[in-house]
Amino acid sequence: MAGQLTRYWKLAIVWAASLVAVGAMSLSAQDRGRPLPPTEVPTIVSGSDVGFRIERTQAGIQIGKVVVRINGRWVDTETQTAAAR
Repeated sequence: MAGQLTRYWKLAIVWAASLVAVGAMSLSAQDRGRPLPPTEVPTIVSGSDVGFRIERTQAGIQIGKVVVRINGRWVDTETQTAAAR
């Protein structure tokens, strides 16, 4: 009886260690694909509800995205081209 109980304890310890190992690998895999958060707040040149968010400067030219203000938050926009006829 004592030998069987010891076997179950060993199995439980190995199972718990495997859960910790899988969790650590999963956490490290998530961090690799994610870009680092910006270190500074992006500058938005705006009117009342439409603006341009400057993301970087390249050769003296401001590069960024057009954004709109919805419920007080600046949201990215997407342009769509008309289908060719």
